[in-house]
Amino acid sequence: MFSMIIVLPLVILWLTYRWFRHKNTIDNYGSRYVFITGCDSGFGNMLTKRLDGLGFNVFAGCLTQDGEEKLTLDTSEKVKTIRIDVSETESIEDAFNTVKSSLPSDTGLWGVVNNAGITGNLGPVEWLTRKYYQAVFEINVLGIVETSRIFLPLLIKEKGRIVNITSMMGRIAAANPTYIVSKFAAEGYSDILRRELYKRGVTVHILEPGFFQTNLTDVERLSTAVDGSFSDIPSKLNQYYGQVYVDEWKDIIRKTITTLESPHTHLVVDAYVHALTSKYPNYRYLVGNDAKYIFRILWNLPEWLSDYFLTRTALLPQAERSC
Repeated sequence: MFSMIIVLPLVILWLTYRWFRHKNTIDNYGSRYVFITGCDSGFGNMLTKRLDGLGFNVFAGCLTQDGEEKLTLDTSEKVKTIRIDVSETESIEDAFNTVKSSLPSDTGLWGVVNNAGITGNLGPVEWLTRKYYQAVFEINVLGIVETSRIFLPLLIKEKGRIVNITSMMGRIAAANPTYIVSKFAAEGYSDILRRELYKRGVTVHILEPGFFQTNLTDVERLSTAVDGSFSDIPSKLNQYYGQVYVDEWKDIIRKTITTLESPHTHLVVDAYVHALTSKYPNYRYLVGNDAKYIFRILWNLPEWLSDYFLTRTALLPQAERSC
């Protein structure tokens, strides 16, 4: 009883301290500049609008002219759209030069947000050749690597922040191979980058969202991606897996997304904003109930146990079912 009398107030004090620390933010938003990739739609688009509303100066990287035009109509003059394809180093360098020439003298970037990403083709590992992994890596990994490297001088000048979006699938392998491998690589790169920049004043932060309602989780688009992968495999594999397996995989996609997908996309934007505005930002942000309470448990279990659960759930179909 005596120990509880001592421990309980200490716990309350610690939680209160954490809450106030979490709420402390930087100031002078209007004099800070942030560069974001993947702003045509989704989280990048939403983050641009949120930061614009807060008074930040934003360089919004868009892949398409249509994305640029729509975002320009929806934001203030403090948002400058820039065309960028993060799979091309030359395009990133052009964006860097545009940003650098647009900044006031002796001013760097407060933040670089590596938001651009794709899901890639879907299917079991036996279907997916080098070209599928390369296509996803060019954006999900090398896009982050090159953007961070090229924009680093502007971040060092301002002692700013790099914020990379990965995924809970960068912690546990439980679905699309090309996407998972790219996210594991992005996690590793972010960790080594954070440690290398530790004494140079630039901090690195990672967002690990679960399933959220965006273009990346559109069921019809993902089902089409499965069909595309299946149509490319050799005839022997085609016969081995069969259309029954393909239909099962697509049904699994639909059920998984229907069960886990959250419409509360603002939670991801909230995490982005906290990483950019808090005086004490987290190194990692787990976002979404599925990431926090389902997959977090799974990646902390012994492998034999997590393997047991994952191979007996809707996430990983077994080919022998259709043989």
